[in-house]
This record gives sequence, structure tokens and C-alpha cells, in this order.
Amino acid sequence: MNLFKIFSISLLVIGSLLLSTPVKGEESSSPKSIVIADVNIYDAKITSQKGNQINLSFELSNGEGVQAGVRYGVSLLKDTPDGQFLADEFIYPEVLSLSANSSLLREISYLAPVSLSGEYSLMIEAKKESGLPLGIAIPGKVNLTATANMVQISPESCYLSVVDEKDSPKYNLTQGVDIEKTENIKLTCTVSNTSDKVMSVSPSYETHIRTVYGQLVTQEGGDIGAISFNAGEKKTISLVLPKATKAQAYDIKIALKSGDIYSNYITAHYVLRGISATIQNFSLDKDSYNKNDVATLSFVWSPSADGFFGSRFGPSTQPVVTLLAKMTDNKNKECITPIKKDMTDMTTGGKIDLSAPIINNCQNLQVTLSLQDPSGNILDQKFLSFVSSPDKDDVERSQGSTKTILIGFGILIVVGIAGYFISLKKKENETINQ
Repeated sequence: MNLFKIFSISLLVIGSLLLSTPVKGEESSSPKSIVIADVNIYDAKITSQKGNQINLSFELSNGEGVQAGVRYGVSLLKDTPDGQFLADEFIYPEVLSLSANSSLLREISYLAPVSLSGEYSLMIEAKKESGLPLGIAIPGKVNLTATANMVQISPESCYLSVVDEKDSPKYNLTQGVDIEKTENIKLTCTVSNTSDKVMSVSPSYETHIRTVYGQLVTQEGGDIGAISFNAGEKKTISLVLPKATKAQAYDIKIALKSGDIYSNYITAHYVLRGISATIQNFSLDKDSYNKNDVATLSFVWSPSADGFFGSRFGPSTQPVVTLLAKMTDNKNKECITPIKKDMTDMTTGGKIDLSAPIINNCQNLQVTLSLQDPSGNILDQKFLSFVSSPDKDDVERSQGSTKTILIGFGILIVVGIAGYFISLKKKENETINQ
């Protein structure tokens, strides 16, 4: 299936399932949709290309609410008779804070793998660090010419299976097969060496929490042995993948490398079973507050990642999760009294708005959020920074003060000049009288 369509469907699913809650007094079968973010990408375009270096520009726009922890990335998509597949992906390190009703222009450079040839589509995405999708744009297509020999993985051939599971089904790369901590997953793909040289390659792995937009995490195990390909050889290989150590959902990026040259990447999604929770999104109604204001903290979370429809063993027993929230300014001065709330009425996750009186004037906000189980174990934690936009009244006062200073300075100059000519005229009169 076309990846753009997959992304669009994902947005609809998230909007209708995770981010919808029943309205009190109505039937639960009639959910009320909740908008949790209003971030979009506009005017995305390819500005230039030189070899495999591609320059792009786009505008990132935000509507209501203040959003922090926003990231963006570029994906390289390949059209095949079997559909559209991911050939490469790069997530930029910048983490943005977007004020309400604001927009940012970004001009970026993307370096495609030197081993790729042919026509590809580019896609720009904006997501939260949790992987929550925000916006998407297709700036156009590019033609690439390989400048280095390297094997290529056929993504349409790849599937996952559970090691030692009798008659294990073939899971697709985005299905998110759930495994116990004692189990392992195996990736099987067809790989081609299109060069006229013998090549020896080794697997390379990166594990990210939730999605590739999430932080890198520690991984254990996995096959790392070299694989040899004869000139022009095409064969199927299988790799036992490394896995993370903590219950949660993960994306693992897999490539084959020879020295500093990498093949195209394959990304596989899986879930390590156990009790977990995820902070999907957090936003504020303003990016700065005055004492005695009341802040609205909007918070979206989801329970254990293994509770998705179609999981192998069903969801883990979800304990009552406790939310802890702290907000300070960038000088560590408290803005609110720390919040502690047991999610006894939201065991399946969802969105909650919390009101918090502001106890000090605060700008450049720093928010710490954590979800804990009854034993105090941290299931998820986020540190978010909100950059305050200039206060309108302060700007007007500053502009007014500047105008006053300039007017005063102008008056002094006029008075000085007038005084000079008066003094000069007085001297001329005294000379005449003499």
C-alpha cells in the first residue's frame, strides 16, 4: 500500500480510537472527536539537488495551543509493482517549541544513500517524540545515481517471525508483533548484489523507543556475523534481531554495511510485552503566565503497548497509573504547585485537561511529566521546553519607551541647536556694539 495513504489512514485511526472519548450522558458508541494538535506542513518543495544531496524548504504551522517536543524528518520512498516502500529515512535532531498561531520556515539538506539509483519520492513528516503524527507533505520526486557499490534489501520481500514459535505466521514490518522478554524475532529479506564484485557485509541496528522519532535505547543480542555475496548474487537472508530491555513498543532500523557504505534501511516495529504507558502528547494554552493566571495543561496518554487489536496474547493487566507534572521557568522557579493525579477513571488512556493556578510570573517554561505504576516505577517520562514569545504589552511598552527616548533626544538636539544660534547671535550683537 502507498505509504502516504498508510500515514493518512493512521491519522484517522488515531483520531477515531486513541484520541476520542465518550461524551458523558451519551451512548459510548457515539464518540466525540478531540483535537489534540493543530500542526501542519505547508509549501514543501525541493529547492535544489546536486548528486545525492537534496535541499528542501517547508513551513511548519501551529494553530491553537502551544506544542513542544515537535520533530521533523525526511523519508525516501520507492515505488514498486508491489506498492510503495521506505528506502531511507532521516530524522533531524532539532526539537521545536511552537507558539499558538505561529509558523516557522525550515530550509534543510538531506543526503540520500550513495548506493541508491532510480526515481524516488520524498516525504516530509512532523511528529511528536512519542511518534504521534502531526503533519505530512510530498515535495516531489528525485532521480538518484549510485556512486558506490552496495547490496540492496528488497523491502517488499521482508517479513518478521517469532523464533522457535511453531508455525509462526509471517508478520509485516509495521504490524508490531508482540513478544515476551524470553522470545526473539527474526527478520527475513531478499538481498541483491547488483555489482560485479564479491561483497562481504555486516548487519547494523538502531533501536528507538516507540518510533524512529523517539530516543535511541539500549539493545541486546542480535546476529552480527558477516554475510558474503558473490557478484550479481540474489539470495534470502534471515537475521535474529536485537531487542530492548524494557516493556514498550519499538522501531528498529536495520541495514547492511561494508565499511562506511550502507545499504537501504529497513524499519521493523515490535512490542516487548509487559506493563507500560506512553505520554503521547502534552500542550499548554499559553507559553508564558503571570501570577494568578490559571494554566490549562492538556495531556494525552495510552496504556500498555501490548494491548493493541490482534496482539498474540492480549493486553497485560493495566494497573492504576499516576501522573506527576511539574512546571518551572528556565531559572527553576516554580510556576505551579506540582500535580499528582491517579488515573483511576482513565485506565484505557485518553485526553485530560488539568487546571493549575500560577503562583509566580513565568516565562520560558520547563515541564516535567512522568507516568508511574503503584510501586513508583517510571513507565514514561518527558522533559519539555516551551520558548515564550515576546509579551505584546511588554513590546508596546518597550516601543513606547523607545519613542519617548527618541522624542526626548530630538528635543535636546533642537534645544541645543537653538541655544547655539542664540549664543552666536548674542556674540554678533556684542561685537557690533563694541
